[in-house]
Amino acid sequence: MTEGTSPTRLRVLFALFATATLLLSLRVGYWQTIGRAALLEGATNQLHSDLAVEAQRGVIRDRNGRVLATTVDLRSLYAIPNRIPKDDRAAVAAKLSPILATPAPAILAALNSGAEWLYLKRRLPEPAARAVEALAVPGLGFEPEPKRMYPNDALAAQVLGFVNDDGLGQYGIEGAYDKVLRGVPGRLTVERDPKDRELAVGLRTAVPPRNGADLVLTIDLEWQTAAERVLRRAIERETAPGGSIVIVDPRDGAIRALASWPTFDPARVSVADPEALRNRAVSWTFEPGSTMKAVTIAAGIDKHVVTPTTTYEDKGCTVIGGRRLCNAQGKSYGTTTVTQILERSANAGAVFVASKLGQDPMYQYLRAFGFGSATGIDLAAEAVGSVRPLAEWYPVDLGTVAYGQGIAVTPLQLAMAYGAIANGGTLYRPYVVAATRDADGEHRTAPVAVRSPISPDTADTLRTMLVSAVDRGISQGASLTGYSVAGKTGTAQIPSEDGRYVDDAYISSFAGFAPANDPRFVAVIVLERPKSKLLGTLTAMSAFHDLAVDLLRNARVQPDRP
Repeated sequence: MTEGTSPTRLRVLFALFATATLLLSLRVGYWQTIGRAALLEGATNQLHSDLAVEAQRGVIRDRNGRVLATTVDLRSLYAIPNRIPKDDRAAVAAKLSPILATPAPAILAALNSGAEWLYLKRRLPEPAARAVEALAVPGLGFEPEPKRMYPNDALAAQVLGFVNDDGLGQYGIEGAYDKVLRGVPGRLTVERDPKDRELAVGLRTAVPPRNGADLVLTIDLEWQTAAERVLRRAIERETAPGGSIVIVDPRDGAIRALASWPTFDPARVSVADPEALRNRAVSWTFEPGSTMKAVTIAAGIDKHVVTPTTTYEDKGCTVIGGRRLCNAQGKSYGTTTVTQILERSANAGAVFVASKLGQDPMYQYLRAFGFGSATGIDLAAEAVGSVRPLAEWYPVDLGTVAYGQGIAVTPLQLAMAYGAIANGGTLYRPYVVAATRDADGEHRTAPVAVRSPISPDTADTLRTMLVSAVDRGISQGASLTGYSVAGKTGTAQIPSEDGRYVDDAYISSFAGFAPANDPRFVAVIVLERPKSKLLGTLTAMSAFHDLAVDLLRNARVQPDRP
């Protein structure tokens, strides 16, 4: 006899089924109402793939439209090792080795590493890619990757910078204008089937990329070539560890060339000396020496405390603040005019003019000429130099600063200060990018006049005095046949870490412009630790001479002298 099911058990079972049915109904209702959007999104995500579409990086050109940097698509070789039979991998590695210029054991080790997918070689030259393609090895494939190319090799390397493997600009224009050049990536959404195959008639939505802007620089390729050639020759002649040349148009502050040594090849950045990546024209500070005398005398004339014919008695040395400051090699010149201070590069004469000025005016003129402040150039890593606050000056500092010791400047700052003398008294902000070109058109950079540190009359007077320094003074090595040249040499000791100066080591420089009456360029040449030491200015002047001949010929400037 079968025992019947008790009414209590039936009621419990009924309650359980009823509860389960209610919960299921509520869950279905939730997904049909409140959770419907999330469910559809999840399902859509399983059918759609969202891909980034890279923007094309902008082209960089010189002021005449010649390409300095551009981007090309190269093929990168990848491998899916599981698709290459183990017994065949050694033979595959042997075939790839000469094409990839990689040892066969290294390729074999990569194939046997257990990776599901890996690059064997990034950005292959097209002949090499075609050679690999001809092997028809299963499990090998190509991925297109952009590569930044510099058609002029290492020319203007520090100006341009480079682009790393992640597509990010580093140093120079590539770094300073990275966002502008890189553009904005687009997005592409593609519908796929459950086997991850793109559906030919599936849904496609796209946000197109916004390509990077093209840049037109103020740099002149031919002037840059001349500057680097002249700098390299001077470096080799003096076996100098470093140097720089700045060429600027004094009429608007446009940079025509920036050359630095040591330098590097953008195609081989991985093996470059980190020091070579630095643009010394804007980031190297040094004590300028006698090139600063032009600024000191400009301040004295502008303040009307001296004139070109004002005289003093030069005894070879002078005392200021209890310290004895002397001319080079202690030379004594007797009765000397202010013009002759520049011609003879007399330290005692510069101290004489500065003493007439006083500390506060001298400090104010230094700052007005831009020393101790960033020029505002559109390049990264600009140094500001050093002009100590006036409250920290000792009495002797007025004398040493007058002839360029105890103050630190960059080659660019010195060039812009001489540019103000050359153009009639206006200090411009230097700039390297002349225009940007994007989908909205061309946007040109407007020159910016920062201030007028001296009057036009003072600038005219200084130009005449600097011409005399080249025609009759120790700067004759910079003179040119048929052209007037204004300029000044500079020799300065190198500060040591103990607050003194390095024994028998110097910075040699020359700052000048031509033609003096209508200057087309200002050039500053700086050499670090020339082997000829105090005579390093002879090499600097010779470099200016050779550079000026090239520039004036290239610009087809007519002679202003018989």
